[in-house]
Amino acid sequence: MKAAIIDDLEACREDLQKCLHQYFSEHYAGETPSVKEFSSGEEFLSQFQPEAWDIIFIDQYMDGLSGIDTARKIRERDKLAALVFVTTSESHAVESYGVRACGYLVKPYGYGDFEKTMELCGVEKIRGARFIQVKQERVLLHEILWCDKDEHYTQIHTERRGVLRFRVPFGELNGLLAPYPQFLTCYKGCIVNAERVERIDALAFLMDNGASVPFAQREKKTLEGLYSSYLFQREREDALL
Repeated sequence: MKAAIIDDLEACREDLQKCLHQYFSEHYAGETPSVKEFSSGEEFLSQFQPEAWDIIFIDQYMDGLSGIDTARKIRERDKLAALVFVTTSESHAVESYGVRACGYLVKPYGYGDFEKTMELCGVEKIRGARFIQVKQERVLLHEILWCDKDEHYTQIHTERRGVLRFRVPFGELNGLLAPYPQFLTCYKGCIVNAERVERIDALAFLMDNGASVPFAQREKKTLEGLYSSYLFQREREDALL
């Protein structure tokens, strides 16, 4: 998950960072959120790109552009990012609905308050809508079956759109997928999406669309361990949600 924290107080930004990492450690072990801090609305907007952020935490009272005005400018270009206001007063709660904010944290807050806010934001929906961008092509994570190399091309195998081919280094794709624990490296030049795996059969991953992704005998024990750990974590997440 890519999160932005906009607050003019460093201590407040640090508090949110700690809460975010604790939340993911408890609910999505193995997945580390990518978090960037901004000290003002102006600083954030100067670097803002639509659809670059999953969730944005915005302090209401800042020098310069206020939180609600920052949120309005965000909404002019991005209709989907989850917005959470962090403030010392509830007086702007009604205004927050005008920018479709999904959460409202009142300082001082505890971790329990943060956890409830994240649940209200619909974290699972946010995670389900994540994507990577390779060149000009955007690919939803859940539509990826597996990825491999074909000479100078990197390939992403999908069920609905077939094979997407890109003339980019495989390492570049590996870097884009690295933050997401469901992507397992079968061998050098092949990555499989564990969310789309039905089971391991002999020396292959059997995918939920009927395809088979083979791997070498020497990799079997390691891959069985990685896949087993992924299944355990997924069951743990389901129990927590």
